[in-house]
Amino acid sequence: MSPRRSSASRPAAGVSIPNLDLDLLARHLQHKMQAESLSLRAAADEIGCSPATLSRLLLGGETPNYPDTMNLFRAISWLGKRVSDFEKGRLISKPQTTLADVEVHLRALPGVTEKDKAALIAMVGAAYHAALNIHSKKS
Repeated sequence: MSPRRSSASRPAAGVSIPNLDLDLLARHLQHKMQAESLSLRAAADEIGCSPATLSRLLLGGETPNYPDTMNLFRAISWLGKRVSDFEKGRLISKPQTTLADVEVHLRALPGVTEKDKAALIAMVGAAYHAALNIHSKKS
């Protein structure tokens, strides 16, 4: 009798999982954990998965068990990325940052008052719209 394999080891038949670069995901996870001086347990708590699951995600493509979709989404979301950022064969293009992304980062600045954050957001917004106006006049 052959050993029974866990149903979590590979996606179920008929389930479409993007062809993800798990090694790239692992590198991004490791980088964020190191940058924020997070232990495995602390990072897992922030992501919303178990330390064992995060440990498997950190193995990248070498993991014997394919991570379930929910944990993949949680880890990618924790990184502030999109699933498409980790698709294999994806062409690297110039990053597209929206004004909303910039606002999120400005609101997260530590040690800056809410009033100063609002002023920074207004200044960046004004500069952005001025640049758009200049660009549209050139076209």
